[in-house]
Amino acid sequence: MKSFVDNHTPKKSEDIPQENVSLLKDFAFKNKKVLLVGPTGSCKTSAVYAIANELGYEVFEINASDVRNKGNIEKIIGEACKQVSLFGKKRIILIDETEKLSGIYDRGGISAISTIIKNSRMPIIMTANDLESDKLKEIKKLSEVIIFDKIKTKKIGDILKNICLKENVCFDDTNLRKISINSNGDIRAALNDLQCCIIKGNLEIDGLDFREYETSINNALSCILKTRNIKAISFIDCLNMNPDEYFLWIDENIPLEYSDINDVYNSYECLSKSNIFMSRIRRWQYWRFLYYSLFFATSGVSLAKKKSYTKIIKYKRSMRPLRIWQANMKNQKKKDIALKISKVTHNSVKNIIKNFNNYKNFIVDNTIATELNLNAEEINYLRK
Repeated sequence: MKSFVDNHTPKKSEDIPQENVSLLKDFAFKNKKVLLVGPTGSCKTSAVYAIANELGYEVFEINASDVRNKGNIEKIIGEACKQVSLFGKKRIILIDETEKLSGIYDRGGISAISTIIKNSRMPIIMTANDLESDKLKEIKKLSEVIIFDKIKTKKIGDILKNICLKENVCFDDTNLRKISINSNGDIRAALNDLQCCIIKGNLEIDGLDFREYETSINNALSCILKTRNIKAISFIDCLNMNPDEYFLWIDENIPLEYSDINDVYNSYECLSKSNIFMSRIRRWQYWRFLYYSLFFATSGVSLAKKKSYTKIIKYKRSMRPLRIWQANMKNQKKKDIALKISKVTHNSVKNIIKNFNNYKNFIVDNTIATELNLNAEEINYLRK
């Protein structure tokens, strides 16, 4: 049996439940380069195929995570941009999941796509889920950005109802609404749930499981810092982030959210206990302590205040990693010089840095500087 996702994919752009689909069609017709951003199941890919069908174009689709590195991107996507289809049709180049280019194996991938965008005469549409991804900085400068929002629950319900009528399924409006709410704006998930719940021509949702969705750091912080909830630890279950990173987010935004000095003090008291458990985990590798660390950093901070806060706050990323990096860069020359002295004097780098001013007085001499193979920048650093 063919899936509902494949069988009921919109064939016309007017059937796509997004306001910006007409703008996307106009950009494709004018051979523009488009970055199409929206959550999973917001009809990004379906919109491209529907538009191509109306314009008589062929879609050349490639997933960014499949081509990955610079060589493959230039070979596959670059060549596709230079050719028309076998039947003489124009092409729309669709690069799916563009922000998934990352890591050592994808080195040069983004720059290769940027070069193709500049030189291609064909319409290129790149899809992504997160507009704020650092990997999209260059692409955003070279493209028209179009946003697809989550599909509204009522609209999903109407789509499901039409499908039930076409498939001769006996349904109840209440059950359709539950499936629509459970999909959280993901039309693909709603169609899959609908098909799974049809038994002998009847819609039965008794076995439908509630979906857990990945949330953003802003939503998680809002739930933790604005409410008093012992279950606040559950707010980070769907957060795709390293614990050290969201500890920094909580640490940075406590003073912004809490106006009462006692609430601030009690919150940092909980956060310090969380750090104690994390240090024990690192020292002993006893990972059962992770729950206690998370509990103090979330539920502890949430309950530390006397009352809930309602003021609107724009949460900020912690600047501590940047300051650490700046400090490391500032001291890098000292470390490089200490390493060169260490090789000659057979002393530890740590000891040389500790007594750096004493060594500095001797190294200024050009003969010693030459013997240590110091470059011009390092010599200038010592003289300053």
